[in-house]
Amino acid sequence: MSAPIVKKIELFAIGPNGKKISWSSFLGPMSEAMIVTRLTFDNGLEGIAGLTTYTEHEFDQTTFQSAALMSPFILGRHLDEIPEIHQDMQGKYVPLKHISSSLFDIALHDAKAKFLNLPIYKMLGAGAEQQKVRAYASSPVFDTIEGYLTYCHEMLAQGFNAIKIHPPCVYDIDKALVEALNIEFAEQDIGWSLDVDANYTLEEALKMGQLLDEYEWEFFEEPLPDSNLSGYQTLVANLKLDVISGGNSLPHPHLIEYGLKHACWNRSRFDVTSIGGFTNANKVMQFTQAHNCLAEVQSWGYTLTQAANLHIMLAHNNCHYFEQAAPYEKYEFGAKQVFRPDADGYIQAPTRPGLGVDLDWERLTPFIYQSREFNL
Repeated sequence: MSAPIVKKIELFAIGPNGKKISWSSFLGPMSEAMIVTRLTFDNGLEGIAGLTTYTEHEFDQTTFQSAALMSPFILGRHLDEIPEIHQDMQGKYVPLKHISSSLFDIALHDAKAKFLNLPIYKMLGAGAEQQKVRAYASSPVFDTIEGYLTYCHEMLAQGFNAIKIHPPCVYDIDKALVEALNIEFAEQDIGWSLDVDANYTLEEALKMGQLLDEYEWEFFEEPLPDSNLSGYQTLVANLKLDVISGGNSLPHPHLIEYGLKHACWNRSRFDVTSIGGFTNANKVMQFTQAHNCLAEVQSWGYTLTQAANLHIMLAHNNCHYFEQAAPYEKYEFGAKQVFRPDADGYIQAPTRPGLGVDLDWERLTPFIYQSREFNL
């Protein structure tokens, strides 16, 4: 029996009306859109995927248009040729193809796993699967130190035992914040990390890293632009805690492997929805393991974005954290299944086939601001 064929592609750009937040004092409130594709095959099988975009002023249009330009190359393709489809997408002249190819690669894997009646992580795994991943609460930016203290107490009360701080990203203010957190939570065993969104000079990054070392924080994210490889090498050579990139501006497996090989970063950092889907994410996880490093996988965003990243974490045993943007209610909009930490602070593996997430289209439809359909 021949493999199912993609006969219809639907694209949706969705702009929920949840509270807008930011993660740096240099950014305004972010409009976080959900870009979704639904593939329908000739046997009735469906595959779905969604990614999250982050823009100021208005919801993103560019990612949706990239997916629309890529869609004709997916129509008529067989489910058993995912590697070939992925390779073909890499050769197309489509703007932002690293994002649109990710979207379709995820949707194809969702359909294949449903066809096999398996969760994606079990389909991808090779005996190294995890059944749960420790979650950390990933904070928005607050105006005051008191706001951060209150937030951390709330997150701990909700079951988290690890927290990533997005500070104002101004060194002197951030230093005072880190010192205040150390005093407030000195008696508690918390997995701390700091993300400054590439806003420090190398001198500031070194000083902050030394302070984080003193307080035994776990990792320091994006102190410099990802492209400043020599600066990162200096940080890695002089700090005890793990130093990682932001993972957004250099989303290519070859660049990540180069960074690990040349001691630019202590961990790989990427998002399945921008690295090239599961096909490329699997490669990154494998060579990260080969370099004896951990992977710090992004999962900030709406539930479909979280799901894709959770499955790649679970398929391998070298990722210790699930990044959960919190408060998390706005990111659960329109999802019938959601991911929250259990009483021990862990996200449990999904049991349903594919990504394991269904969407509530009745809730989502009023917020669709762009849609396209492609048919054979």
